[in-house]
Amino acid sequence: MTVPQAGHALSARTVRGRHVEALVEVLRGDQLAGAVVLGGPGMGKSSLIQQALKVSGRLEDVQTVQCSPSLREVPYGALSPLLMGLPRLDTPVEVLRALQQGTTSPVIVVVDVQHLDAASAFVLAQLVQNRAATLLAMGAGPLDRTSGLAALADTGVLRTIHLEPADVDRVRLQCEHVLGGPLTAGAARTIHGMTGGNPRLVNAYLDSARDQGMLVRAPGGASMPGRPAPWTLLKAAPEPDGRLTETVESMQDALLPGERETLELAALAGRAPRSLVRAITGEHVHELLEAGFLREDGSAETVGLAAAIHAEVLRAHIAPGRSFELYKRWVSAGGDTDQYRTARSVLWALECGQSVPAHQLMDASYAALQVKDWPTARALAPHVAGSREPRAVLLTAELMLLGGRTWAARRELDSLAVRTTDQSLRLEALTLLAMSMVITGEAPNLWSALPPLLARIQAREPEPVELPSALAGLIEMVMEGTAAVGCPEMIGQLQEVIDDPATRDFTRAAMLLLQADALAMAGQPDVAIRAAERAHQAAVSFPAFSARFGLQCVAVLVFSHVSAGYTDRARALLEEQLHLEPRLWHQRSGTILALKHMVENAGGTPEDAYPWIEDAVVELRQQDPLQLLPLAEGMLAPRGAAVTVGLPRPTAEERSARDLSGPEPWWLMSLALFSIVEDRHPDLAVVDRPLWRRILEDPRLRYSLAVRREILLSLVLMRDPAEVEAGLLQELQVMAAATAGPRAEGFARVLDPALAQDHRRLAEAAEQTAVVGEHLPAAFAWAQVVLLHHRSGDLRRRGEALRHLKQLQLQAGVSFPPYIAGAQALGEMTAREREIVELAAQGLSNAQVAERLFVSQRTVEGHLYRVFTKLGIADRSELRNLPF
Repeated sequence: MTVPQAGHALSARTVRGRHVEALVEVLRGDQLAGAVVLGGPGMGKSSLIQQALKVSGRLEDVQTVQCSPSLREVPYGALSPLLMGLPRLDTPVEVLRALQQGTTSPVIVVVDVQHLDAASAFVLAQLVQNRAATLLAMGAGPLDRTSGLAALADTGVLRTIHLEPADVDRVRLQCEHVLGGPLTAGAARTIHGMTGGNPRLVNAYLDSARDQGMLVRAPGGASMPGRPAPWTLLKAAPEPDGRLTETVESMQDALLPGERETLELAALAGRAPRSLVRAITGEHVHELLEAGFLREDGSAETVGLAAAIHAEVLRAHIAPGRSFELYKRWVSAGGDTDQYRTARSVLWALECGQSVPAHQLMDASYAALQVKDWPTARALAPHVAGSREPRAVLLTAELMLLGGRTWAARRELDSLAVRTTDQSLRLEALTLLAMSMVITGEAPNLWSALPPLLARIQAREPEPVELPSALAGLIEMVMEGTAAVGCPEMIGQLQEVIDDPATRDFTRAAMLLLQADALAMAGQPDVAIRAAERAHQAAVSFPAFSARFGLQCVAVLVFSHVSAGYTDRARALLEEQLHLEPRLWHQRSGTILALKHMVENAGGTPEDAYPWIEDAVVELRQQDPLQLLPLAEGMLAPRGAAVTVGLPRPTAEERSARDLSGPEPWWLMSLALFSIVEDRHPDLAVVDRPLWRRILEDPRLRYSLAVRREILLSLVLMRDPAEVEAGLLQELQVMAAATAGPRAEGFARVLDPALAQDHRRLAEAAEQTAVVGEHLPAAFAWAQVVLLHHRSGDLRRRGEALRHLKQLQLQAGVSFPPYIAGAQALGEMTAREREIVELAAQGLSNAQVAERLFVSQRTVEGHLYRVFTKLGIADRSELRNLPF
């Protein structure tokens, strides 16, 4: 996923502009006889043609032909408006002669060309072949292959333009044009998913969302001072209202009956195999895919409506009798079998009065929760509530929590946790209770919420419940606080629970997630990745686990990859998140954007990463399922300090006085980042034991070695080389050596105290580290070599090291933080020096360079002397190989 910048906006305009230019060329030139513009209803065909006619100056020459299904069987029916007042015409020759007696070479605009009758198509084909008219035809589907117009399009006599659904960048541009201000990247992707990129649906969505108060200027303002507050979404979609209904109905009216039926089936059943849809409604899938109404999955085996809001509006307006008729055909084709069953199809069966087994009902409910399909989940809730089976009670409470009925849900969960004898069910109920406390801000994280809940349940139990010894031991640790999260004892106890055959699948998955988090914090990312991948797989295949912990699995896996140094793997994992259902994306968007910044920043492209974190902060203020807002604000702090005068409030010390928010290590890292930024500000710097120093020594970070390492790394890299004491570098080396993964190994290697004053070994370490892809520690080592030679006054070798550093930057495509950039600045050329070097490198003499730039030869010589000094160059021929 790319952040839409000015260049992306330009490309979105260019797509439309190219189509206009192509049509203007047709209208003004004599090379082509016309054009066919194809695209689904709402794709902007009419406005595109209108704009081209206006630009070409041919608005006065237009004759319009409106096609329709009712006229399709009437010979020359579409042409009847052009033949009014004339005697009855029965042959193509008579019709042609009559049309050619009118306006000289008119522009004939054919609307809904897919409904054009064969006789009219023949006449129009003859007109444009004779150049007696210019044809602009628009349609919602491919041309009839038996039509003469299709043959002309195939041979290039008519230009064909396909209007595709807008991508995310174009949707963002359209929204910002309508709203008159910026839109967050997360909101743009949600709107794109809900509308399928259909411009007409986008406009209707925006109008309805604003009217219903769910599309608003960010209540907390922009994340950066001096920026306009962006528009953001409070929920994923507006309720289907009159405006959305009218838009969807007009789009449906433009389709053939079989096409409308196919979309109705897709709306009622959810995603379904292409073969099954084809068996029920006929051969319309291909045309609807081309028109942008349907969307395939990755394997092209199943299809569903491209626009989620289209499906919701359509479902609400399908008559019960019509729905029941389609359901009978669905069942006859085998659609109700297990392999085709979806949450939507289960709800459809219930709506049609069918009996659904309890296990299917619960599976469907969790499948809806997994993708945050609230409309389906809410509709299923009354059916689930009718059962008193314990797991149905658990699911009912979960649905109540999601519906905002927090206290009623807690009463159900509390009662279930006391009366059940199923230890796995009890753990799930307690987990949901703890999660509700985190969501409402009563607890910063699950670990702090669980002990009082466990104590309360134990106090109310009529008699102790037998638990597997491993799980009982873990619960005792949590309640008594005898082991911190991440300590070896806790990690070992988690492993015992995971290995215990008596542990249920849900419990094992939860323990794997906790273990992965602890191992990642403890600086053992490779082991953490294995545990996190197992938990992530459980989240993918087990809807109940995914509904509760899916996002946390993603976050732990991303952090583990970043901590290890596998940024490409982390990018790939986040790329998968871009294909989520829009409601699920909306719930995750702020978290995913924050993780995206973390990945890109670790990968050495902080400038590219900042737009992500700016939007992440705005969105996390509205919805923060993992309580990552403090960390996101801390990651944004360096940019805020760089682009504003002074520093934003509250200060790091003021923030530290607040209640703990979110996972404790992340909260402490956030405070450290704010403190590090302030430490660089002369008015706020604390000389005696700044906050970041106290955090590094805080016992709560004793087992969070990876976080301590990242704090030290930020502390060093965000400073100018002259401000970094040797003691900090030594601390960073110790912490890097204590943690695992290529990233840590790279820094441990280049920070080895034995290399600190040995430029040759430092250069070797830099090259070895770069070979394994760890560009940041390699660049750090080259910066150290540069500084060593600078201090010794060896300008020749300093220049060689600077060239290696610049070459590494160009090869890796990274930007450098202040520490490395500070060393690199020792060889930075001015714009005039660069201009002179480029000409001299081409072989021009000093006199020729002076003449070209209108300066004196002495000026050229002076600039070249300074460049030679900066870069340690002894011979003019070396200019040709500069990586600058």
